[in-house]
Amino acid sequence: MIKRKHNKILLLAIIISCVFALTSCIVDRITLFCIKNCTNDTLLIELTDSDTLDNWMYWGKHPEDTMRPIVQEDTTWVYIHGEKVIIDNFFYALPDSTVFASPHVFNINDTCYIYAIKWQVATRFPPEEIRAKKLYDRRAVTKRDFHDRLFEYRATDKSSPSH
Repeated sequence: MIKRKHNKILLLAIIISCVFALTSCIVDRITLFCIKNCTNDTLLIELTDSDTLDNWMYWGKHPEDTMRPIVQEDTTWVYIHGEKVIIDNFFYALPDSTVFASPHVFNINDTCYIYAIKWQVATRFPPEEIRAKKLYDRRAVTKRDFHDRLFEYRATDKSSPSH
């Protein structure tokens, strides 16, 4: 009789532990931020905590150069001056479309940066030249710039050069 009672208590403790484990994931859910391309241009856009343009869209000339496997459906391979460059489609934003921004950047720092490069620039110039000539638009943003977790990216007079 005592053993049965002990087993019921143990079973109840296991059930309660499992319920806590499953519900704790709901409390820690990730909030995504999005950027809507409100321009007439196709853009490569990213939200990052880096104050300099990283190598976020160019993975290299060969799949072996990457930290993660390249999935052909998730990338675009273009030739720039005869060199193969692999671009992650995650950052590709057609006019009037939305890209998902990194969900954790605002946990690191309240100020983050949006980088936008026109598709014509990204496919015409190598990454080094884009960085050196600053052929991109860089905007400092905070959480307050997002309305319902959405930032509407609009062209300005200072936006990415139209080379």
